[in-house]
Amino acid sequence: MGDGRKIVIATFGSLGDINPYVALAHALKRLGFRPVIATSAFYRDWIEGEGLGFAAVRPDVEELTERLGLDLGGVADRVARDDGFMFRELIFPYLRQSFEDVAAAGEGAAAVVAHSICFSAKLAAERLAVPLFDGVVSPLFLFSAYDPPLGPRSRFVADPRSGLALAYNKALAFAVTHFLAWQGRPIARLRRELGLPHRRGRDLLTGGSYAQATLGLMSPLLAPPQPDHPANVFLAGHTFHDRFTDAAEGLPEPLVDFLEAGAPPIVVTLGSFVVRGRSDFYRAAGHAALRLGRRAVLLVAEEEREALAEGLPPQLFVAGHIRHSLIFPRAAVVAHHGGSGTCGQALRAGHPQLIVPVFGDQGDNAARVERLGVGRRLPYEQCSRERLVEELGALFSDDRYAESAREAAGRIGREDGAAAAAAKISELVGCAAVAVEA
Repeated sequence: MGDGRKIVIATFGSLGDINPYVALAHALKRLGFRPVIATSAFYRDWIEGEGLGFAAVRPDVEELTERLGLDLGGVADRVARDDGFMFRELIFPYLRQSFEDVAAAGEGAAAVVAHSICFSAKLAAERLAVPLFDGVVSPLFLFSAYDPPLGPRSRFVADPRSGLALAYNKALAFAVTHFLAWQGRPIARLRRELGLPHRRGRDLLTGGSYAQATLGLMSPLLAPPQPDHPANVFLAGHTFHDRFTDAAEGLPEPLVDFLEAGAPPIVVTLGSFVVRGRSDFYRAAGHAALRLGRRAVLLVAEEEREALAEGLPPQLFVAGHIRHSLIFPRAAVVAHHGGSGTCGQALRAGHPQLIVPVFGDQGDNAARVERLGVGRRLPYEQCSRERLVEELGALFSDDRYAESAREAAGRIGREDGAAAAAAKISELVGCAAVAVEA
């Protein structure tokens, strides 16, 4: 028997996939719950260092890299180049194992919260008859015909103002979700083995009617409510937790010295996953900054930092992992890959953005940031020195980007998606919130 306060939060992926759920776990803990983060053993020390419960869920990073014969950079490259690689090689082969791990962690739980692609966690919740909350950190996964995916390869009508355009988007959305469900046959197969009811289409991939709610851990600035959102969608707002293994609440002293020695720089980052093996991009970004007479901070893979820093002019500074919440407010412009967490931090910082999407939901996020008038987008594969000079220069030359960025910052800065989502979970699982010290 459980104590009725344990909530298992299952997630999978990079820091952008983990941090929103760490924020949610802290918010639940403040309400008196006992959150347990269920994810790869790679993150154990970090999560336990946050004072949160932890449960290891297979596959572990080391197991994946060994089986695939790739390092993390190689895995990231394959994910970026092959749309199906993540599901085919990183998720579906481990569905049964990850189901078993989450089911074991979920014994006695009051609820399970599952990241969009943690399909096995959704099955575990249903098998255990535990309330399920489907977590979404990217607008792409809300899949509205009124506000469709906006990536570079999207075939949707971006702004369906006519009935015909809307009908087209609805038909295409139906076709796409059923195609994705067809690719998700391993999920259907495991459902049958577990004796769970048959599901098809979108319901196979999400919690379907079993989910208590879909928690949108994102800003309504990027994903406004739409008429075709399911009734149980709750847009909680963005979460801003970005503390990793370092507990420092300030920037490293050498970086502070650089920042204080001149004008605010262009801050360039590719996040935590696709950052490896991108030295040419960082060199091009640094060159573009110099061409524009600007300074730049380049946030690179730790193992590549020394090589990239060698021989740099004083206008450029190379660093490894730096919390975005600490460095972005010191920027003039933020150039980044378009991860959902990075977009939120850049919006809150209130500076123009250049987004260079690499894969997945990043193209959609980039289009939404551009739609707000706070930034521009340039596909990663088009990031020559000349194009970077052109796009970054446009952000500096047009004051409207800075004005829109300041306005957006004022709006997103009032959001606390973690607290709102935690309150919704407490409401729906029927547990009274008991405020405690975090």
